[in-house]
Amino acid sequence: MKAIHVILYTVTFLFMVSCEKQEGIGGSSSISGKIQALEGSFNPFTSNFDTTALYYLPDENVYIIYGNDSNQVYDDDFETSWDGTYEFNFLRTGNYTLFAYSKCDTCLSGTKPLFWRVEILNNNEEYIQNVKTIRK
Repeated sequence: MKAIHVILYTVTFLFMVSCEKQEGIGGSSSISGKIQALEGSFNPFTSNFDTTALYYLPDENVYIIYGNDSNQVYDDDFETSWDGTYEFNFLRTGNYTLFAYSKCDTCLSGTKPLFWRVEILNNNEEYIQNVKTIRK
């Protein structure tokens, strides 16, 4: 009789663990926002960054990682529309990391990722992000 209880608890535990849904597609929520570009240069005479242009950025890739680990390879990407908007649809509840590349004067590659995190708490909701500014 005791063996039956152990088997029953084990099967119940495995069933509960296998039903837990991870972050990713298959849900009913979305994350959206806009990307804007900041153009300019560092002025050595004033020690300030002189802005020459600030505009919403079309055709810019925004990447999403399912989870909080920014060292992971991205799971999906979206190319911004003509007005700089991006949108990731059909997401489950959980944590997400988004990023876009920004110009970097001190980086060997010339760019660096700008990360931001979003937690989806409820289904059927749109999580609208603040405008993100990257250097071009």
